[in-house]
Amino acid sequence: MKIQKPEPKKSIIFLLFFLSLSGAYLLSHTSVFQTLELKFLDLKFQLRGALPIENSSVIILAIDDQSDLSTPHRWPWPRSYFAHVIENLEKAGAAVIGVDVIFDQPDVSNPQSDDSLAHVLKRYPNVVLAGKLQHRRGRISTIEVLPPYHKFTEANNNWGLVSLEADVDGFYRRYPLVARVQDSLLPSFAAKIIQLYLQTETEIKDLDSEVWIGDIAVPKYDSRNMLINYYGPPFHYPYVSFDNVLDDQEVDLVEEYDVDAFDDPGDSTLGIPPGLLYSGELKDKIVLIGSTMPELHDNFPTPFLQEAFSGAEKARVEMPGVEIHANAIQSILDRNFIDVANPWFMFVLNICLALLILISVQKKATLLNLFLFFLLSVAYGLISILFFTKGHLLIPITTPVLVILFSFISQISYQYILSQQEKRMLRGVFSHYVPEKLIQEIIAHPEKLALGGEEREVTVLFSDIAGFTTLSEHMKPAELVTQLNEYLTAMTNVILRHDGIIDKFEGDAIMAEFGVPVHFEGHQKAACLAALEMQQELKKLNRKWQQAHKPLFEVRIGINTGIVIVGNMGSEKVFDYTVIGDHVNLGARLEGANKAYKTKIMVSNFTYEAVKEDFIFRPLDLIRVKGKTKPVQVYELIGSRQTPYTDQFMEMLDLFNQGLVAYRLQQWDLAREFFEQCLRLVPNDGPSQLYVERCQFFALNPPEPDWDGVWDFKVK
Repeated sequence: MKIQKPEPKKSIIFLLFFLSLSGAYLLSHTSVFQTLELKFLDLKFQLRGALPIENSSVIILAIDDQSDLSTPHRWPWPRSYFAHVIENLEKAGAAVIGVDVIFDQPDVSNPQSDDSLAHVLKRYPNVVLAGKLQHRRGRISTIEVLPPYHKFTEANNNWGLVSLEADVDGFYRRYPLVARVQDSLLPSFAAKIIQLYLQTETEIKDLDSEVWIGDIAVPKYDSRNMLINYYGPPFHYPYVSFDNVLDDQEVDLVEEYDVDAFDDPGDSTLGIPPGLLYSGELKDKIVLIGSTMPELHDNFPTPFLQEAFSGAEKARVEMPGVEIHANAIQSILDRNFIDVANPWFMFVLNICLALLILISVQKKATLLNLFLFFLLSVAYGLISILFFTKGHLLIPITTPVLVILFSFISQISYQYILSQQEKRMLRGVFSHYVPEKLIQEIIAHPEKLALGGEEREVTVLFSDIAGFTTLSEHMKPAELVTQLNEYLTAMTNVILRHDGIIDKFEGDAIMAEFGVPVHFEGHQKAACLAALEMQQELKKLNRKWQQAHKPLFEVRIGINTGIVIVGNMGSEKVFDYTVIGDHVNLGARLEGANKAYKTKIMVSNFTYEAVKEDFIFRPLDLIRVKGKTKPVQVYELIGSRQTPYTDQFMEMLDLFNQGLVAYRLQQWDLAREFFEQCLRLVPNDGPSQLYVERCQFFALNPPEPDWDGVWDFKVK
C-alpha cells in the first residue's frame, strides 16, 4: 500500500528561515541582549583567568590612603608634591611617566606649586599629563576639550585624554585610542604614553579599522575604541605608594612616616632593602600616577569585578582608573589584542546554524530536537569560550544562540503541524517506518557501511563453562537463563573493568578482546588480570549458588596475543565489529585445551613473553592444535607475583619443571618420579596426573627417534 507523506512546503520553510535570522538579529541589538553578550565576555575573561605580568613594562604609583595620611597636606595635595615625585622617578630611571590626575585649573591656594610642576615638566619631556572631554548638553550637544592648565602645556605639551566610555551595563571594557574634535586628532592617555615609550616620531594614524602608534597597529572594536584585553582583576599590576617616592631627605612627611624611604641605600648585612632610587624597580618602566582612594571616585567596574566583605557588608572591589590605563598600555605593547570575528563571517555562520536546525528538525524526533538545541547551544558557547581563552578571538554568543532558538522554535512548530497530519495517515502502519528510520541513520553516517578492517596486535580471551550442555539438560529453561545471565553479567563487568570489549556471547561462551578499538600498551597484562579476576568472581558466585542449591560452574579460559584483522565484517546489511585470524583461532583452541590438562587458564607463549615478569606461570606443553603445523608453547596462568603461595605449592611447581625437562629428554622413569612427587604435594594437580599417564605410555610405546616433544591435538 503506497502512503503519500505530507511534504513540507519549501516556501514556508524559507520564510521561517528568513524570519528566524531577522528576528535574532533585531533582538540581539536590544539593550537586554547587548548586556547579556557583555556578561558572556566577562565570563570568558574570568574563565581565562589572569595573565602573567612578571615582566610588565608598567608600574602604578598609587595616590592611596597611606600617602594621604603620611603627607603634611590632605588631598588635594600641592602640585609641588608631583613635581618632586617626577624628579625622583627620573632619578630612578623611569622611561615614561603618566600622571592620571586632571590639572586643568591653576592651584589658587599655592601658585608657586604650579611653577614647580611647570619647571619640572619643561626639564622632562617624557612626562604625560591628563586631559579630558566634557559633553555639554543643550539644544545642540557639544564636546569641550579640557586640556591641562596652559602653564603646563606651554612647558610640556605631552598630554592625552583619560576619558573612558562605559558600556550599556555601566562596565568598562573599551578604551578610546583617539578622539576627533573638529579638525583635531587627540590621542588618548595610553596612546601618547606608548608613543613616547617607543620613541617614535611618527604621528598617530587613525584608520578605518585600526590605529597606528609607531609600528603597532591597534585593532578597533568600534569607531574609536579598542577592546581592552584585561590582564587580571583589580590590583593585579605592581603598585607602589606615592609617599614611597616622595619620602626622601629633602621632603619631610608626618613624623611617624618620615623614614626617607626613597633614597635609603639599605643595608644588606642587616637585611634592609634599598629604596626605590637604588633598587632598580623603576628603571626603564612606564610609571603611572593615579588614585586608588575610593573617595576620589576614580574606580570602575570591569570584567574582573570582585566582591569583598567589609565588616558584615559586601562591597564591590572595582578597578582604579589608572590600572585600566595600565591594562590598555600593556595590551598594546605586548600586541596582545582581542580579535573580533568578522561580521560577514558571523552572518554566514548564523545562516549555517539556521540551515542546520532546518535540516535536523525535519529528520529528528521531538526529544532529539530538544537535545539538539541544548547540545548545539552549549557546544557553540563552549567553542566561543575556547577561542577566547586560547586564541583571544571574540566570537559573539547571543546572536547565534538566538538564531538557533528562533530556527528551532519556528521549525519545530511547523513540523508539529506536519506531524499531526502524518499521524492521521500513518496510524496503524507506524511500524512500517522503523526500517526507514534505520536507513536515515545510515545515510547520515555512511562510514558505518564500510566493511573490512586493519591489522593490529590484539589479545583475545575465550571462556567457556565446562560441561554446560550436561548442566542445561538438568535445569529448567527459566532457571538456566537466570543463572547464566547472572554469570555473564559478572564476567562482563570484570572484562570491562580491565578495558576489554565483549565481542560476542555464544551460549555460555564469551569472546573478548583487549587492545581494541583503541590500542593501549599492556593489553596482554589486562587480559591476564581479567582472567584471574573472572575465576575469583566465579568462586563468589559458586558460594552463593551453593547456598541456593544451584548447580556450580567451572570455567576454562584461553588467552592468546597476535596480529589479527580488526574491523566491521559481515554483509552490507548486517555486520559485526570483530577480529579474525589465526591468532583468534588459537585463542579458542587454548580454551578447549584446558580440558586435557585440567587447568583453568591457558595462555600462549605470545602472551607469556609480554607478561612473564608480572605473573606466576607453569610451562604446560608444546602443542600443535588441529589444522596447524607450527607448535605453540603453552603455559598455565597461576596468579599474580604479589599473591602469596605456600612453600609446598612452590616446591610442586619446581618439581614439575624438573619433570618436564626429563620428559623432553625422554627420561620417562625419572620424569614420572618427579610428577608423582608433585601429586604427593598437590594430589589433584591435573597437569601432573596427565604427565604420569604420558610417561607410562611412552615407557611402553617409545616415540619415533625424531620426536620433537610436541603433543598433537586431534580435536578442536
